[in-house]
Formats: sequence, C-alpha cells, structure tokens
Amino acid sequence: MRQIYLLASEADAQASGEIEALLKQRGYQVRRAEEASAFLPARPQEITLALWSRNVEMSAKQIFTNRAIDAWTEGRLIFARLDATMLPRGLGDVAAIDLSFAPGRMAAVWKIVEAAQDIDKLLAERGPALPGVDADMTPERDAPREATRSQRRRTARGRRRFSLAPAIAVGLVSAAAFGSLGFLSMPTASILLLGGAALTWGALAGTAAGYLSGGREALAMAEAPQPRPAPAPMPPVPESAIAAGEESDLFGSDSQAPVFVSYARRDGEIVYPLVAEVEAAGRPVWIDRDHIHAGGHWAGMIVRAIRDSDTFCLMCSAESFQSDNVRREIYIADKYKRKLLPVRLDFSEMPEDFEYFLIDRQWLDLTAVDPVERAARLTAALAR
Repeated sequence: MRQIYLLASEADAQASGEIEALLKQRGYQVRRAEEASAFLPARPQEITLALWSRNVEMSAKQIFTNRAIDAWTEGRLIFARLDATMLPRGLGDVAAIDLSFAPGRMAAVWKIVEAAQDIDKLLAERGPALPGVDADMTPERDAPREATRSQRRRTARGRRRFSLAPAIAVGLVSAAAFGSLGFLSMPTASILLLGGAALTWGALAGTAAGYLSGGREALAMAEAPQPRPAPAPMPPVPESAIAAGEESDLFGSDSQAPVFVSYARRDGEIVYPLVAEVEAAGRPVWIDRDHIHAGGHWAGMIVRAIRDSDTFCLMCSAESFQSDNVRREIYIADKYKRKLLPVRLDFSEMPEDFEYFLIDRQWLDLTAVDPVERAARLTAALAR
C-alpha cells in the first residue's frame, strides 16, 4: 500500500504541495482532500496524512478532526503539524511529526515514509479486510473459521474427484502423439500393436489428468468461503400480545442492551458508584476501569464496544470536556448513531466541539440532585 490521502487546508497549499512532491519522489501516490467538499472520507486502501495548522483551526477544525479520528480508529493515521498551533481535542495525545521548520521538511518527510511503512506492516499482519468480514476480526476470533477450512482441505484430499473433460482431452492428445511417434520411429511395426499401445498410453495419461484436475477442484472448493445459513425468521407476534402491549417483551427490551459510559478518569470517584448501582439494577454497562487506553489495540476495542452498545452515556464535567479520549468516543458514538445521554456532573461550560454533538440532546442534570438519589435518576433515564 503506497497511497496517501493528504488532509490539509487549502490555505496551506504551498506547504502541502512541497510534501506531496517529496512523497511522490519516494514512490507514493498522493490524493488531496478537497476542503470545499468537506474533506470526504479516505478510501479503504489509503493512509491518511493529516496536516494540522492555524489555517485548519480557523476554517475546518471540526470536520478535519473527525476525518483524522476515522483514520486513527482504523490504524491508518499519520499526524503532522505545520506550525505551533495547539492540537485539537481528540488528537492532543496522538504523536505528531513536526513540519513547522520549512527548510527541514525534506528530512522530516522521511519520518512520514517510516510511519507509512510501519502502518503497512501492521496492516499486513492483520490481513486484508474482505467483503462481508469484520475489519476488526482478530486472529483469536478467526481461529474457529480457519480450523473449519483446514478440516475441509483434509477432507478434500481424502476424497479425490474425477474430472471427465480433462481426462478425455489429455487421453486423446496422448494417444495421438504416441501413435504418430510410433509410426515415424517404427514404420514396419504392426498397426494393431502400435494402435493398442497408443490407446493404453492415452488411457493412463487421461486417468491421471482426470484425478489431478479433480483434486485441484476439490481443494479450490474447500478454500472457498462457505455461505452462512440464513437466520431463522422471527415468529409472528400474536395479535393478543400486541393488544396487551407485550410486543417489546417478545423482541427483547432495550433495557438489556449494554450502555457505554464515557468519562474522565479523574471523575472516577463519582462515576464508579453510579455505574455499580446501574449494573445492580440489571442494566449491562461497558466502562473502561482497567486503563486499556495504554494498550496497543485499544482503539479497536473502543470502537467495537460503542458499536455493540445501545446507549452512549457521557459523564460531562470540566475534566471530560478536556479529554482526548472522550472527544474521540463521542464522535464514534455519533458516527454509529447511538443514543446519546449527556449527564451533567458539574457546572462547567460545554466547548464548541462537544456542543456540535450535544446541542439537541436531552440532558440529565445531577448537579442539584441529592447524591443518594443520583443513581436512581440515572437508571430511570437509561430505561427510557
């Protein structure tokens, strides 16, 4: 993969043009994002090179950050800065290549090339994403499927198939070739003897070709992905149950779907007791208590947890509004159209980049609620 998606402000055309030329000299294909088109998403095979600058902050900060987070969650982001402008929330803890010194950009481009090579290696180890296959599939989760495929290969080797068409073709050609060579080399030999030998040779060659070709077809069928059985249709809902208002029970209540809790770790003393009581009331909760953000594969874990959840519960406070992790998580929740429940823990003012996601949401304000009643209020809000 040597394709770069260049994410930069149009006002930085000179700097981004220099970087583009240097990357092309090193064999990379570069496609520029169009700011006028709101920075369309990168293609699946592209690595995103995001160039942060003052110009981006003034013109397209929100959409730039969202596109960069998209690439970051997929492990395809190279982040660089063209000046000393403070990094945006959501990317503040991402390693940034310094390209602010214009005369030194030629040398700094090697850092971009090295980062791209590292990404290529990681993606190669993870394997290509196939149509219909979860891109977040890990080797551990894929092991049963590979074991089944290996069993099919062993079965195919044990059950040789015979392919008739190749057998006839090879047999006829072999018999004709044997007969021709026999008459040329032994013109005085018996015609019946040469004909019989040619037919025997053709039969042997055709039989071998038929079994070899059939074996290849069997292995190819074993390697081919097997279609998944169609899910069983849902049973019809009895009219009596609909009239009694029991339809939601038949299909499963939303109260059983997991809730993803996004929070700042410094608010843990407030958040953890609330979550414990919600769980005690029977509602599953996904919350990071184990510092998984320090791991190398936590981005995929967070994406899967949000995608598999029903509700995204954001614990709003001065600390969470400054958190890069929380900013990324709320964007992912909005991307997957999860229900957003903002919970106010203090009176801090909401930044603009959070207001973009929360402006039209119904809030749960716990600032004026007795601490004893907070968990009950949160549980009730999640049950709506």
